[in-house]
Amino acid sequence: MKLKIYSNQSNQIIFEKNITNEILNEYNINEKSEDFTELFETELLSDIFENYNINSSEVYYEIK
Repeated sequence: MKLKIYSNQSNQIIFEKNITNEILNEYNINEKSEDFTELFETELLSDIFENYNINSSEVYYEIK
């Protein structure tokens, strides 16, 4: 799956990353779990925001 993070102001992609099964496994996230979205946001996405200095209140994301 691909993660795209967009700027709220410009609607332009500011970050893009392929999320592999290996990455999900590192975070103990199962794609088929009913808690997927919550775990994805609280674990993996929050780390991406922190590591890449992205202000979560200024962006939105999509995963496909």
